Amino acid sequence: MNKTMMGIPASLGPEPQRAPAPVAPAAPPAPTAAPTSTAQAPINRTMLGVAMPGIAPTQPPTEDAPPPVIPAPQVASPQQPARQPRHAPTLPLQVPYVPPPEPLKELPAPPPPRIVRKKGFPIATVALVMGGVILLGGVALALFWRGAPPITGQPRVTVDGKDSLHLVCDAKSCKDGTVVALGGMKTSFIAGEADLLLSTPLHVGDNSLELMVDRPGMGRDETVKLVVPVAYRVSADVSTMSAPHPAVTIRVEAQPGAEVTVDGKPLTLDPNGAGAYAVDEAAATDGPADESRVVSLDVPYTVTSKGHGPEAGKVSARVSVAPLRVDAPGVRAIVEDDKVLVAGRAAKGASVTVDGAPVTVGPDGAFETLVPLPTLGDRTVDVRGGAGALFPRTVHVALSRVASLAEAAKTFEQQQPLGYDLVMSNVAGQIGKPMVVEGPVLESRAAGHRTLALVDDKRGCKKSPCLTRVIIGADMALAHGEVLHAYALVARSITGAAGQTIPEVESLFVVRGKR
Repeated sequence: MNKTMMGIPASLGPEPQRAPAPVAPAAPPAPTAAPTSTAQAPINRTMLGVAMPGIAPTQPPTEDAPPPVIPAPQVASPQQPARQPRHAPTLPLQVPYVPPPEPLKELPAPPPPRIVRKKGFPIATVALVMGGVILLGGVALALFWRGAPPITGQPRVTVDGKDSLHLVCDAKSCKDGTVVALGGMKTSFIAGEADLLLSTPLHVGDNSLELMVDRPGMGRDETVKLVVPVAYRVSADVSTMSAPHPAVTIRVEAQPGAEVTVDGKPLTLDPNGAGAYAVDEAAATDGPADESRVVSLDVPYTVTSKGHGPEAGKVSARVSVAPLRVDAPGVRAIVEDDKVLVAGRAAKGASVTVDGAPVTVGPDGAFETLVPLPTLGDRTVDVRGGAGALFPRTVHVALSRVASLAEAAKTFEQQQPLGYDLVMSNVAGQIGKPMVVEGPVLESRAAGHRTLALVDDKRGCKKSPCLTRVIIGADMALAHGEVLHAYALVARSITGAAGQTIPEVESLFVVRGKR
């Protein structure tokens, strides 16, 4: 059997000649049966169900192709026997038929590109023009920068002796809120002015400073270099107020060879141009005080440097002195014991010393300590107390130890003490003079190691009652009507409960008597 692979028709030889079949009588054609003899005609086949040539068309018909011609069936003539049809078996198609794609169509060629030339300037010209604009802008910026008003500074000294700069700037350039900083210190401009406290004092000569200027919002931040010349310095040093002898020291620094006067007095400078002048303030810090007091002074000066005329000025100082009070035994006392209680009150948080030895101070400022008096005679005890920014105050307690208070009373009488009527004639003129108060106690009150007694003085009084208040520097329980002898000094006048003026005395010692 002739075969082909993949549906390719095999090469067929010439069809074998067959002998004509015998002619039978004319009869209707009967179906042809398959040959049963062993000698069969060869069967031509293809694979994949594709018909062999001559049996089925190998190409699909086209629209223009004429329809296939189907031969008419042949009818056997009586003279010629009918030819038996030959069947070519085919296998069924296993895949659908896919027609080939249409041939590509030729598209017309696109038209040639049209070049459009835009009018303008060459890029080199543009670059040159922009460079000129930038150059002109830089020149304008430089002119504006140079034309900006500068910041000027003038050295000053604060009331507490610290250096500062008074800065002045155009209000348009340094708007309100512009911050200027130097050495960790900051301040803000208000109406074009600012006072900047300096962390480091200025020295005599040229001081080169760099100010950091921070303008608010989108304002320009910059560093401004400032040169502050200082020809001389005159300052008040208040630290010497804590010295054993309190004073405010005026210190001068000038160029060598300068001539200086302070408070109208010439001041000699050392070879380096330094000098000092002390203003004694011991009187402002001595004695008891129930509240702090301010020490204020303004000292004029003149400085004449080489090549410059005299420049005059005034240096000021303000300090506060702490309060301090000694209740027992008072600022003056006569005792017969070998020890005495020293007690009083200072400012809260103050430190107190008695004869240089520190003593314990309570939360309310109260303190007390025993001071030994080993020998007879006079002695001064210094009580000193200060707190923080309050400079110390000193109270000098004058003590006198005697063998007997009775003997001390006789000695006191020899001073011709004043009587009541004489003191009342001029209390202010009699302050500090001796006075003896004798009479019954009308009322008394003790507090803080101090006793206040209201006595009806009978000595030197022509018309009773002659009320006198006696301050006793000790805790003493006095009964109503008890007779008291107080050897004292006139202190001041006060207003009594009924509105009358009565004298007040500070006792040196008292002697208790009978009714």
